[in-house]
Parts: sequence; C-alpha cells; structure tokens
Amino acid sequence: MPFYKATRSTKTIPTSTGDIGRPYQVIDTIFAIDSNKEGLLSGVDPNTAFNGVKNQLRKKCAAMGGDAVIFCQFQYRVAVDSGLTGSKQVVEIFAYGTAVKFLN
Repeated sequence: MPFYKATRSTKTIPTSTGDIGRPYQVIDTIFAIDSNKEGLLSGVDPNTAFNGVKNQLRKKCAAMGGDAVIFCQFQYRVAVDSGLTGSKQVVEIFAYGTAVKFLN
C-alpha cells in the first residue's frame, strides 16, 4: 500500500459497518489491529482497544485521501501475556474496511 500524507483531521472520518447514503469511489481495503493489556491495578478494557483500532482505520483512510471507512468488520480475541509480574489478560481487536472518497 502506498503511503500518503493525511490531508484532513481523522476525527471527521466516519467508520461504518454498512454502506453510506452518498456516492463514493473505492480507494482500497485497509486493516488495523489494536490491543489492551491488563494493568498492575486495572483490568483489561476492550473499549480502549476498540477505539484504538477505529482510530487506526481513520488514520489510514486519511493518509490515502479518503473520506470514510465503510463495511468495517471487527473481530476480537482474548489472550494471555506472560511477563515478569505474572500472566496478564490481553484483548486484541482486528478490523478491516473499505476506504472511500466521496464524489461531488
């Protein structure tokens, strides 16, 4: 995938699990992964990983000059990571979608 400079704020790029109600041109399929690990005094937070993976999709879309990510699919898994302080639970979220450019 070629790398492009982001031309807009990623906060304005919608992510959708379905289609959108306006004409667009497909740019490419994009993929992202994020995780959240149980902390010393905190539990694992799936929302942190979910928001992180959506932000990654938005950043990749913006870098390609896109306006939205549609038909997003999300999958997750719960894993165990061993470290010096023992085993910690990890939530990993995998996501992919289609970056699109709106037509006028």
